Amino acid sequence: MKNILLLTDFTPKSDNAHQFAFQFFKGQDCTFHLLSIQKVWDFTMDDLMAANPKSSVDVALLKDNRSDLTTQLQTYKSIFKDSTFTFESHVDYDVFTDAVTQAVQNYNIDIIVCGTDGNSGILEAIFSSHTLRIINKVNCPVLVIPEHYNYQELEHIQYLLDYDDTFESCGKQLFDEVITRYSPKVSVHRLTFALEMQPESCDAESEVIQQLYPEVSLHYHVITSDDPIKELNAFVKEEGIQLQILSARRQTFLERFFSHSHLSKIVNSTEVPLLILCDCSDE
Repeated sequence: MKNILLLTDFTPKSDNAHQFAFQFFKGQDCTFHLLSIQKVWDFTMDDLMAANPKSSVDVALLKDNRSDLTTQLQTYKSIFKDSTFTFESHVDYDVFTDAVTQAVQNYNIDIIVCGTDGNSGILEAIFSSHTLRIINKVNCPVLVIPEHYNYQELEHIQYLLDYDDTFESCGKQLFDEVITRYSPKVSVHRLTFALEMQPESCDAESEVIQQLYPEVSLHYHVITSDDPIKELNAFVKEEGIQLQILSARRQTFLERFFSHSHLSKIVNSTEVPLLILCDCSDE
C-alpha cells in the first residue's frame, strides 16, 4: 500500500496534479492523503477578532479550508469508489514545510505530489517556491506536475545528473517501479555547467548505469553548457519526453544561493512532470 500526499490549495494547478497522480498510480493500492495548509502569516489579528468568540482558534482559522477539503474528498471518493484507491483529508495551520514534514512522518508518506505554475524571479531564486522548499527541506520523493500538463503513458523518460551528482542504486525505488511498469526508453543527461569532465569518466558512468539496468534501452548524453535549460527543453520537445527524473540533496540556504539555484532553474522551467528522488546521503 502506497501512502501519497496530495497538496491542495483548491486551484487548477493542484487539481491538475491530483488528476495526473490518479492516472500515474492507476491500478495500485494507494491511500491518497489530501493536505490543505493554512500558512501562519495568512491571518491577521482582525481575522481572529472577527471570529465567533465561542469558537476555538482552530475552528476560526480553518473552517473554510475544512469545508472545501470535505467537498473535494467526497468528490474523489465518489469518482473512485470502485478503484483500488482510498482517501483521507487533513488540514494544518503551520509553516508550510513544517506541516508537510509532519504529514510525511505521521502518515508514512512514500511520495508527495504537487503542482507548479513555473513562475520564477529573484525572490524565488533566493527564497524558493513552495515546491522548492519541499524538495530542499523535506526528506521524501516529490512528483511535480506543470499546471497545464495532461497525463501521457511513459515511453521515454529523461534522467538528469547535476555536475556533482553520482548515479547510485540506493534511493531509486520509484525509478525502478517506473522502469518495471512502463519499460520506457531512458535518456541520461549529465549536466556539467561548463565544468570539465573527462570523456573516460562519462564512458565509465554510462557503463555502470547500463549494468544496473541491462533490460533498459539507455542513451547517455553530456551537456556542457553553463546554462543547459534551453538545451534540455529542446530535447524534451524533440524526443517526446513524458517524465524527467533527478536526485536532490537537501541544501542549506547558502548552498542553494552559491550553486546558482541549478535545481530551481530546472523545476521552474520544466514543461513535463518531474520526479525528484531523495539523494542517498539523505536516507
